[in-house]
Parts: sequence; C-alpha cells; structure tokens
Amino acid sequence: MIYDEFVTQIEGHGRIHFEIVNDKVVEVRLEIHEGSRFFESFLRGRRADEVPQMVSRICGVCPVPHNHCAVQALEDAMGIEVSEQTRMLRRLTLSAEMIHDHALHLYILASPDYLGVNGITDLYSKFPDLVKRCIKMRSVGNRAIEIVGGRAVHPINSIPGGFAKLPTRADMRRIVKDFKSIMNDCIETFNTFANLKYPEFERATEYLAIDDGKHFPVYAGRLVSNRGLNADVRAYRNYIKEVFKPYSNSKFCVIDGHGFHVGAIARINLFKDRLNPIAKDLLESSQVKFPSDNPFHNNLAQALEMVHYAEEVIRIAEELAVKLKDEERPKQTKDGTGVGVVEAPRGVLIHEYTVDKNGIIRGANLIIPTGMNTTNIEEDLYALLSMNIDKPKEELKKLAEQLFRAYDPCLSCSTH
Repeated sequence: MIYDEFVTQIEGHGRIHFEIVNDKVVEVRLEIHEGSRFFESFLRGRRADEVPQMVSRICGVCPVPHNHCAVQALEDAMGIEVSEQTRMLRRLTLSAEMIHDHALHLYILASPDYLGVNGITDLYSKFPDLVKRCIKMRSVGNRAIEIVGGRAVHPINSIPGGFAKLPTRADMRRIVKDFKSIMNDCIETFNTFANLKYPEFERATEYLAIDDGKHFPVYAGRLVSNRGLNADVRAYRNYIKEVFKPYSNSKFCVIDGHGFHVGAIARINLFKDRLNPIAKDLLESSQVKFPSDNPFHNNLAQALEMVHYAEEVIRIAEELAVKLKDEERPKQTKDGTGVGVVEAPRGVLIHEYTVDKNGIIRGANLIIPTGMNTTNIEEDLYALLSMNIDKPKEELKKLAEQLFRAYDPCLSCSTH
C-alpha cells in the first residue's frame, strides 16, 4: 500500500508519503514543497535596521515573533540593552499574536477534524457560533498588535532599541477593555476543545521551550527540555542540528540524532505551573492532564494557552496604563554576532545575525518552529501508522493528516 497525497487545511504546500508492505510501515516522508525563499541569503549586505521589517514577511500569519526575534538578536549583536518597558510591550504583542493565531488554527484548520465537517463553509453552516467566536478573538488580537506595532500585519514600530512610536496610556486601557471582552470566549474555547475526542496515541519524546526564569515562555530565555537540556541560546548550534533531506525544501532538526517537539504542548508540559490564575484553575478543575505525550493534545494546549495569554495581555496593559512613558532609545555600542529567541505560536524561534561596525548584516541563520518539529512529525507518523496498521487505508490517511495538522505546521515559515 502506498499513500502519497497533498495535505489541505494547513499553511503552505506539503504532502505525506508512506508505504506499507506486508503489514509493516517501511517508509514515511514529510515532504514540504513550499518554494525556497532565501531570506538568510538576501539579508546579507542589508542595513540592520531594515531586517526586522523584512523578516516579518517570512509569515503573514505570525509576523510578530519574527520581528521581535530579529530585534532581540540584533540588539545582542550590537550591544543594545532595552528597558523593562520595551520587554513588557514585546511580551504583550507576542501574547496578542498567540490569541489571533491559535484561534485561526484551532477553529478554522483543526476543528473540522474533530467535528465531522469539511472546511470553513461547512463549519459555519453547522457551527456558526464557533466561527463568530473565532473572528471576534482574532479581531481583538490583531487590534492590539496594530496599536502597539503600528500595523496588524507586518508591524513596523518594533526596532532595535525599542519602539519607533510608543502607544499611549489610553491605548493600554483600550487593550484591557478589548481583552476582557473576549475572556469568556477564550474560556469557552478551552471548554470546547477539552470535550473533543482525541485519537488514543502516545509516544514519549523531548519537549523544548525557552525559560527566562520567571514567566510562562514567550520572550527570551534559555533553551530547556524535559530531558535535561539547559543551555544559553547563543550555544544553540551545539544542540540543535539542521539536516537536509532530498524530498523537502525545509530542513529537518534533531537533538542528539532524534526528533523533538516545540509548541504549545511543550510549553504546557514544561511550565504549566507558571500559567496565569484563570488558566491554571481551568486546568486543575478539568479532566485534562499535562504533561501529555499525545501529540494531538497540542491543540488542547493551544486552547488553554489562549486563556493564559489573554490574562497576560490584560495584566501587562493594566500596568502600562499607569506607568507608560517616553524613553530614549539606546544606540549601537559594538559589532559582532547575536542570537534572539522567542516563542512563536508553533514553538521556539531562533534568529542569529552577524553585524559589522557600520551596522551591515554579514551573516544570518534562522531556525523556525516547523523546521524543529519536522523530524518529530515523521517519527510520530511512523509510530501512529504502525499502531493502527490493521485499519482501512482511508482511516490511516485521516489519522496521518490529523496528526500533521495537530502540530499547527507553517510550511511557508519553514522554507524561509
């Protein structure tokens, strides 16, 4: 039996290939066909201050993490120390990004797998309230990004050293009001996804996220995992290896030769004790249990994160509504190589740049969450298909696609 089909309801173009011979899975391939885009090449020779806006074009769904990861890496390279206010605004916009991105994936791309509908049109005809809730939450998330970042898509205000234009205290009060208006929607999202039936499948793997020693992961920190990894992000090349495969335009990442999982399930598995109060109470009062080794529960973790990150936006905006002030942006003090790391909706995102004394980019390396997950997806697919080898072909096809979708892959990002 050979299965070789493009997968729909994901961001970008890719296909799953697997072969079963004599009731044994003999080959599994995750083929990412999105065209190569060469960001790491054409950034060389550009001015450092151009980079944050250019790399946000890597993704139209999650431009904020690319922007913030780039400014953090450039600041590290150029010796720029930013204020706590700047870090708070970046945590706010990354948290808002999680809301509108998770809502898109959970309701429009993933929920049809569990609700027995075929795409958004069918979803709207049978569950119009879910689509309306999704649009409302995405609208609020986008509006916060627009207020702080200057634009809802590909924001322009976040630059090395801080923000080109600061929001006002009144803007912060509006963000608080907006996010309080969707808190019940976020809670209902968790309740909805907590009551879905997920395929029974578990495979122990390594979960990787970032840790700043204080916050639930979102902006900056060390690389940590459930298998003992605890490293300065500047040393990431010592642990995360990128591998080329002839059938994919995206690199595959490994740690010690094996796959690892980044994203919501990794963050919840590692840091559920740092969730904000409402999210923590919801988890503790539900039948849901983390840590989980079921990759389908990544969707459930995303739903829980929507509550946490909405609380985070409200908490930060309330504080800044009182003390936000104009600040002088620090300047470049040195040249060299710097590394930035943030949590994108799909997981750990790393940018590395080398900047010369004139502020010109001489080297760039980007590792994207979907690239980090690719090896783990193949390993999960092999285990899932082997466990269900006696099921009909159509059921195996559905399980494979559902698993791939549960990772919330962004194939355009992965072929940067």
